[in-house]
Amino acid sequence: MDVEVRFARTEEEREAIYRLRYATYVEEMHLYRSQADHERRWLRDAEDATSHLMYAQADGQVVGALRIHLGRQDTIPEPLATRFALERFLPLVPKEQLSVVGRFMVRQDMRGTAVPYRLIHESIRFQLEEGLELAFCDCQPHLLNLYLSLGFRPHLGTYDHPEFGVMVPLVLVLRDREHLEWVGSPLRTLLPTEAPASEVPTRVAPLLKKARGVLSQELSDPEQYWQEVYGLMGAARPSVFAGLSEQELQAVLASSHLIQCAPGDYLIRRGQVARTVFVVLSGSLEVREGERVVATTTEGEVLGEVAFLLSTPRISDVCATGTGARVLCLNEKSLRGLIDSSSRAAALLLLNLSRALAHKLVQRADSPK
Repeated sequence: MDVEVRFARTEEEREAIYRLRYATYVEEMHLYRSQADHERRWLRDAEDATSHLMYAQADGQVVGALRIHLGRQDTIPEPLATRFALERFLPLVPKEQLSVVGRFMVRQDMRGTAVPYRLIHESIRFQLEEGLELAFCDCQPHLLNLYLSLGFRPHLGTYDHPEFGVMVPLVLVLRDREHLEWVGSPLRTLLPTEAPASEVPTRVAPLLKKARGVLSQELSDPEQYWQEVYGLMGAARPSVFAGLSEQELQAVLASSHLIQCAPGDYLIRRGQVARTVFVVLSGSLEVREGERVVATTTEGEVLGEVAFLLSTPRISDVCATGTGARVLCLNEKSLRGLIDSSSRAAALLLLNLSRALAHKLVQRADSPK
């Protein structure tokens, strides 16, 4: 399959991107229904007018796209500048060397192909050629490991997106060769070997040492990460891990990360296609059907098991309450890999998830209507 990546130069090309957005966000993910043009079957917004739209084409069809706003063109909208706290970086890096990347999507049948990587690769190549130093974006928790492996890093806490729920703001220090090589990022090959070292990685390092409320084994000292996780779990492990040996537990947690949900943040939104399994380590969350609270989930309980077990979209909204919640995120791909590789651990994990679901059904049946 030949994949060609280019910028949209004509209105026809841009409209093809808007139609892909509609198919992806509206029809597949059930998002942006009130903003979409259902007659034209496309999705666009005011920010498209000041952005560069890049797309991937295969067999004459637009199969992926993303959007880039460049600081040097004064086109980064204020809401995006606020979302990524760009003011923290401006004393260290001129705005002309910043970008914000968003609306990254790939057609469903192309997500296991080279299309996603080609889009990211070509967008980073373009930004390097433009002399940029920092590229900002965000992602849902289930995609965090993918972005970390490319070299992106969290630099803030999470925030609540009105459509997607909890999102993690990220930044890629484009010329940080040392970090790209450390994580094994395929993007490191884009850096010319003869290019002088950039001073930006050293300047921004203090801002990236610890993202508030986001902790990942990928970016932390492993010992520190395990201490944090085990400290939050306590001596009585959550029931979803019952029966697992120490080695099996570490295999389950190998690609996990911790996130902090502020009060009111939606960890899960109904209709989402992500199938991350969440374990509540502190705080509480409400399970909602519309405006009605149908259950409260507290420390040690599991969330998201229905979508994982059935491979279906989310069936309820889940919102943090009180003082918020600290949540352990278990990556779907890693869990399914464990199922394929370790029959004993897989049997225990699936049994524990099934028990958690059965327990919820009993509680729901016994609760007043």
